[in-house]
Amino acid sequence: MRPIKFFFIGCMTAGLLCACSESEVIPTYDVNLRYEMPTDIGSYSVESGILSFTELNSGVFTEIQLADTESARLAPGTYNYEGTMTVMDAGVKRTLRTVGRQVEVTSATSSLDLSWFFYNPDNSLVFSEIFVTGSLNAKGTGGLYDSYFRIYNNTDEVQYADGLAIVESKLTNTDNNTIVTPEAQRNVNFLAQTVYVIPGGGHDVAIQPGQSIKIVDQAINWGEEVSGALDHRDADFEWYDEVTTGSIRDTDNPSVPNLDKWFSYSATIWLPSNQCNRSYALVKFPEGMTPEAFLATYVGDYTYRSSVTGKEMVGNKCYRIPHSWIVDGVNLCPTEVYTISALDSSIDMSYKAISEKNSDKNRFGNVFIRRQSGISTTGNVVLMDTDDSAHDFEVKPVR
Repeated sequence: MRPIKFFFIGCMTAGLLCACSESEVIPTYDVNLRYEMPTDIGSYSVESGILSFTELNSGVFTEIQLADTESARLAPGTYNYEGTMTVMDAGVKRTLRTVGRQVEVTSATSSLDLSWFFYNPDNSLVFSEIFVTGSLNAKGTGGLYDSYFRIYNNTDEVQYADGLAIVESKLTNTDNNTIVTPEAQRNVNFLAQTVYVIPGGGHDVAIQPGQSIKIVDQAINWGEEVSGALDHRDADFEWYDEVTTGSIRDTDNPSVPNLDKWFSYSATIWLPSNQCNRSYALVKFPEGMTPEAFLATYVGDYTYRSSVTGKEMVGNKCYRIPHSWIVDGVNLCPTEVYTISALDSSIDMSYKAISEKNSDKNRFGNVFIRRQSGISTTGNVVLMDTDDSAHDFEVKPVR
């Protein structure tokens, strides 16, 4: 149970509300509001907020400003309610939400408990699962290529994923080098070494409220190779790298559509870092952006000063992503080797570790899963999105 924080204690105060005729009056009552906050919120203050009630029989709508009042004046009835509140939590601005259905208010109702959960109204599409280690191979020495990303619609409206890109950071979160180039500074742009884009004309890839799509490396049944590995034949998309030289080949399932490959640093196939030490982002390009325009304009070559030699060196094979294009971003890194995040703190203020040790083989077969935060007004699961990956994600076995 979450702890209930009592903000005020009071008794019901009867009032009068004129109804349709002068002889008929409807009593109203001051219902005290008690906040049940997330367990991991610290000392906070309410900045602003709105709480609205709708009486289901009469349709009467009541709205209150949470920063100005400590109670809601309501007539007896059955109510649905929803509210959004902004708080300062240890110097960080956070948004919370509360939802209730068919709540009875009677003459005996002296208080109402509001259960608040973290909520980010700006992020409609989020990573719900990130599996980059792969299932353990038959020899037990490393991971398979059954990695995947799951993108979730965290709203109550249909969202379209056409043109949405999955990108991997050029910089690792173990990097001690000093970036010299101003445009490559972490607080200015995100440097991406892969850009794979969901195809579509704008309304072709619909994700229903509370639903998700799965994007995989290879849309095959990996369980045929290693018992317990994943079957990805149900994938919505796969990223496919056509290779014509050398011995490495990618596998293409013709029944599963491929992502559009705008760029990859790899001359062969892209494998997400199974060390879980890079960052990933969902990117929505400005309207009208083409691959040609992006590759011509946002080249990310940069200069850095080596933490080992102190000499200036050049980094390349990457592209700049302005922060305003990023829909969602996640930093990953084992605890013992973390130094600084590839994503700016405005996108993700921390990182999620799959393990304490960098060489821990137990990381294989584990997936990053975004935690559930609450339930929306229409009954869909709302995933936690506080722009703090250490808080928003948990690590679980993929099977």
